[in-house]
Amino acid sequence: MPRPAWRARITLSAAAFPVALAALGLAGAAAAGRAATPGAPPAQAQAPEFSETAYEGTVPVVAEYRFRMAGKVRPLLFFWITRDGVGGARFRVRRGEDGAYGYDLLIGSDPARAPRGINRWGSILEETRGGTTTVVGVMKKSDEETLGEAESNVDRERQGGVVYKMIQASVTRVESVARVTIATLARDYTYRELGALMAAMAADHSAPRIRVTPTPPGGRPGLLTSVAELLRDGVDTVRRTGRAPGSRSLPYVYYAKQYDVKLASASVEKGASYGGVTYPRLLRASFELRARGESWTERFTIACAVDGDEAGAPVFVSYQPRWWLAVELVRDDRERF
Repeated sequence: MPRPAWRARITLSAAAFPVALAALGLAGAAAAGRAATPGAPPAQAQAPEFSETAYEGTVPVVAEYRFRMAGKVRPLLFFWITRDGVGGARFRVRRGEDGAYGYDLLIGSDPARAPRGINRWGSILEETRGGTTTVVGVMKKSDEETLGEAESNVDRERQGGVVYKMIQASVTRVESVARVTIATLARDYTYRELGALMAAMAADHSAPRIRVTPTPPGGRPGLLTSVAELLRDGVDTVRRTGRAPGSRSLPYVYYAKQYDVKLASASVEKGASYGGVTYPRLLRASFELRARGESWTERFTIACAVDGDEAGAPVFVSYQPRWWLAVELVRDDRERF
């Protein structure tokens, strides 16, 4: 029986919420690398073995951007309640020898600062060497559809039995082979405890799931890589012509689905301020994300610098994963990880 559309949206928002927000830094990855050369011979992906340290990556980090998170909650349909400093995000660009490159994102709410101690977070890593990309995603299960459900889940999690999911995948131009580990743990963890969480998951012996998914024709190996390319080319267009780029889509594969991410619209902002900093020129890009065969659409917006040493660096992101919840991120290097 087909899943209802609302259930499909929950699946994306729960598993890909931190991934979709990876939108946040990808322009900063502009120089880190491009998609695999079209003429390179295809390769078959291999199912990765569980690794407690896989989230650390192997390609050296060459740039890091930190963000402060503001959360907006809508208890009623007609107004929002906003609180700044409820969490943070860290986006890093990686570059190595022989054209190796990658990106990683860690993002979440801080239960010490968020209302009612809400603790929702995840991380994603994509690293490409030659024709193979390694993807590692760690996320906390969160399938709330209403504010009331979110509050109830916070109370329940304080009593233990918290569910986390880890996805390890090898992606080639031919296919993605993903290993999924789901563990129910005795206590909760924050985004500052990623290493401790991985150790706890290593001690859980639940049987993994293996998912093999074809990479779509012309597909990229993940969301980070896809948005990085769209933003990089967009910044290049602004610097070359002075005008915003046009609409463009890229396909990619993640876990057991094929997706399309689209640069839906873009504009050039002059003298705009974010986080108390004024920028001469910014590219403000709006994106749409959809899984093939599904009816929902996720939308997010990124603003990134165009000129100077900060060209391509992300400065602002907005995303609304639920009708009652919205998130904004602004650059703030004081955030601690």
